[in-house]
Amino acid sequence: MHEMSLMGGVFEVIEQTISQHDIKRVLQVKLKVGELTNAEPEALNMAFEAYSKGTLCEGAELIVERVSVRGRCQTCHEEFAVATMLFLCPKCQNSGIDVIQGEELLLESLEVE
Repeated sequence: MHEMSLMGGVFEVIEQTISQHDIKRVLQVKLKVGELTNAEPEALNMAFEAYSKGTLCEGAELIVERVSVRGRCQTCHEEFAVATMLFLCPKCQNSGIDVIQGEELLLESLEVE
């Protein structure tokens, strides 16, 4: 379950952020998670609960926003949604594609008290 290690990284950022401010507790944590991370929202929730025990995040709501995969053709520079894992430009049929969205794991926001 790689979601535990992913959440470990998220908590490093959370702890660093809240240590710089006078925060009583964290009410909500919002993450953006790219489809290519293969992170399951339910497993992320379980990992969040485990990491948050005994911290200012305990009891906070975790919101996971899934980010779809987008690519850019290296030849014609067309940007497009990758609906299936077929990385082929819909305009010129080139297979040289750069992933421009869908690999991220971002801490988008913290709602705190």
